[in-house]
Amino acid sequence: MELRHLRYFVTIAEEQSFRRAAERLHVSQSPLSRQMQDLEEEMGVELFEPEGRGIKLTAAGRTFGERARSILASVDVAVDEAKGVAEGRLGTVVIGFETGTTFMGALLSLVAAFRRRTPRVGLQFVPMSSVEQWAALRQGTITFGYGAYAPGDEALGHLEMSRDRLGVLLSPEHRLARLEKLRLRDLESERVLLQPRQLYPRLHADLITAARTKGVTLHVTAEVLDLEALLALVVIGDAITFLTEKFWEPASQVSLLWRPVEDLHIHQSEFVTWRAGDADAPIVRALLESAQEVIPVLKGTEDRKRPSEAVRRKRRKKR
Repeated sequence: MELRHLRYFVTIAEEQSFRRAAERLHVSQSPLSRQMQDLEEEMGVELFEPEGRGIKLTAAGRTFGERARSILASVDVAVDEAKGVAEGRLGTVVIGFETGTTFMGALLSLVAAFRRRTPRVGLQFVPMSSVEQWAALRQGTITFGYGAYAPGDEALGHLEMSRDRLGVLLSPEHRLARLEKLRLRDLESERVLLQPRQLYPRLHADLITAARTKGVTLHVTAEVLDLEALLALVVIGDAITFLTEKFWEPASQVSLLWRPVEDLHIHQSEFVTWRAGDADAPIVRALLESAQEVIPVLKGTEDRKRPSEAVRRKRRKKR
């Protein structure tokens, strides 16, 4: 039994005539009748019986007709879904992201633009470091990655979404809070908290190297995996940490201050990554088109004048 047998049968049942069904299907009536005879022989039941100049379904035919319609409808849905996935209209996109990029970075703008292009695609977010994202991309367990580092792997494509300078985040009660700007030597005796070195090796290396070139030794006293836990320790004045300036507004909600470090010339970027072999896939093209839409807007926002510290203090007092 083939799908065409089911389609033939359903058409005959709807038309209640072999002649009209043959015309509708654009086939000859005799081959159509033979196909139905073969179907009845295969099933071992009679599906049709004569009625006037036409035919009608037997009880077995009516039961088979209900199932046949359901099967054909399911096949049509399956075909549409397969085409939708192939065309990037359907399916689920799994995005690996670094903690801290969801609300502070360009990720939300990118996802919003991507959603406008692919409204029927499901989105799933999985927190992971850039290093973990690259492994997951190679294994095919995520569709895209979003993090602070670009992969040095030709098998992975990447695009820089934003770039922001690194500074110090500290409590308003901290002894350094009175200074509007810091220098690396001001941090010599401070306890520094960072997220784990194995997850962010480049950040650790860049910070340590930058400090050493100024004759300063940074005391990284703890590595805290969870960003919220790390910030909690900074809030109580137990230590300081390094984060980008764009973290200022969200961090200010929990009474943290951001200070630039004049002789620390480290910028941290945000990159979207994908499998290079998928560059021509519709879903990846939709992502890249979304990124090209978002990047000019982000650049324009970054170029605007940032509020002064006096303005920031006034805002905090109003809260």
